[in-house]
Amino acid sequence: MGNLVKTVDSKTYKDYIMERYKKGVETRSSPQPEFKFNAPVFRKKGILEGLQSIKNLPDDHPARQIVEKRKLPAESLSDLYLCESFFKFTNSIIKGKFPSLGGDHPRLIIPFRDESGEVFAYQGRAFGNEQPKYITIKIDEDRDKIFGLDKVDKSKPILVVEGPLDSLFLDNCIAVAGADFSNIKGDLTVIYDNEPRNKEINKQIEKTIDQGKSVCLWPDHMKEKDINDMIIAGYSKKEVQEIITNNTFSGASAKLRFAEWRRI
Repeated sequence: MGNLVKTVDSKTYKDYIMERYKKGVETRSSPQPEFKFNAPVFRKKGILEGLQSIKNLPDDHPARQIVEKRKLPAESLSDLYLCESFFKFTNSIIKGKFPSLGGDHPRLIIPFRDESGEVFAYQGRAFGNEQPKYITIKIDEDRDKIFGLDKVDKSKPILVVEGPLDSLFLDNCIAVAGADFSNIKGDLTVIYDNEPRNKEINKQIEKTIDQGKSVCLWPDHMKEKDINDMIIAGYSKKEVQEIITNNTFSGASAKLRFAEWRRI
């Protein structure tokens, strides 16, 4: 790896060597970064009262069949909901959010819960080809769109992905649905979609590395775009988590791997 760094960036190579040296002499006594999320608590139905959870739908219900094709963890189905009329439902919570009910349609409701279990936002995922595929509604405008605050354990390392459904496959994982990753503090590994030719994702990865955060850069043989696609392709949860662990980088080594990864 060292020879490759030399060819990419001599300064990065020096940083990389220094970083390896430091890792050999540093102690593990450094204080853990502060992470402000609270312990997991009981989930409350709140505004979702009246909606059926996917778990309670008949096995042959089209919505349940669509969700199960995504191979989502069985335990997650109790907190995913069928909304028959997404625009109408949203207008009952935020008056006039959708000025017209024309084209209203069913969506999967993915609730965003705070540390106490209250829903402060929700995401509606299209079952069909409706656009946009995801619509996120904030009930509390002062909250960042972070999914999983009710489940995360702050005493352990945190995985951060973008999509809430992807987060359901990983242990101690939160999702940042369009929010700024830089707002998240703690012992984090940020996991972007596997799209090395996506210029916007590349910009975000570079920014995250420059902020000193750890990032997962998928190995070259992985062709699937995101974690859910990996599960559908046959990877187990354990395999995906091991791949993430073995392909997490920070500092100079992250810059090196990123320079190689984005050329794939």
